[in-house]
Amino acid sequence: MMAIEKKMRKGNILKIIAFLGFILLLLFYSFFLLQSKFFLKADASESDDKVVEAPVNNEPIDAELEIDDKPIDTIEEDRSTDEKPTTIKEPTVEPTPDTKNPTIPEIDVEKEIDQEQEEPKETLAPPSRAVYLTFDDGPHKVSKDILALLDEYDAKATFFMLDNNIKNYPDAVKEMVSKGHSVGLHGVTHDKHKFYQSSKSVIGEMEQTQQTVQELTGIETDLIRTPFGSAPHMTDAYKDAVEASGYKMWDWNIDSRDWQFRDSRYVDSVIDQLNKLNRVNEPIVILLHERPETLEHLPKLLNYLKEQGYELKALESSMHPIQLF
Repeated sequence: MMAIEKKMRKGNILKIIAFLGFILLLLFYSFFLLQSKFFLKADASESDDKVVEAPVNNEPIDAELEIDDKPIDTIEEDRSTDEKPTTIKEPTVEPTPDTKNPTIPEIDVEKEIDQEQEEPKETLAPPSRAVYLTFDDGPHKVSKDILALLDEYDAKATFFMLDNNIKNYPDAVKEMVSKGHSVGLHGVTHDKHKFYQSSKSVIGEMEQTQQTVQELTGIETDLIRTPFGSAPHMTDAYKDAVEASGYKMWDWNIDSRDWQFRDSRYVDSVIDQLNKLNRVNEPIVILLHERPETLEHLPKLLNYLKEQGYELKALESSMHPIQLF
């Protein structure tokens, strides 16, 4: 009987131990569930608080580089499969405090723009289109009329004169000088057989004419033009003598042929040659003569030159002369 009671007590103790173990296991399991649930809530709250910052790009945007490589249909499908679109919070930009550097003066941009608009910009002037009118064989009884006409057009010219004509029309020569025109030497005889006999005859006629001009006006000139032009009569020896005497021999590159036409055709001839002339490195020198027929049609030529924007100037000693070959 005692043995049976001991067995029953032992069985009850085991049952109690097993029951307590079950209770303890249940408590551990409950604690584990509660702890897992707590961590899940914490992770969820942290994920909700996270903010996805948009990247800041200060580089200029090229519209062509913004095109996605995916086809349009694929893009639409990707958008439809997203259950919850990600909301991107724009970063808040704190206003920059207005700090002024006392050592750097403030610049009024609007004021500077206004000043730039008001001040005219410096522009380069277009290249001068100069034409040099030269009159031979004067002075003449029409010389003063030619000078008056040149005044009307604000034009200057150069007069290559003969010694005897200078003596016959001294007032015309003085007026040429006083009005700012250039005077040059054309010799004495205007006879190619006498003028081109030798280098001495060439220089002798120029020196005689030079003396007359100097006595009359008080000036010396180094501008000369030989009768009928330098070609073909001026030999190399003659040219050397001219250079050694300090003279500058001028010819022309446009012959008006007023000595031949003696009417308005000489103007048409000048215009035609002027349009065909292509010597950018040489001055435009026009040959004319002091004749009544030249004077009669000279306004037509002057009008054309002015309308085309040419500036009518006188030859100067500093210029490189045009010569025939």
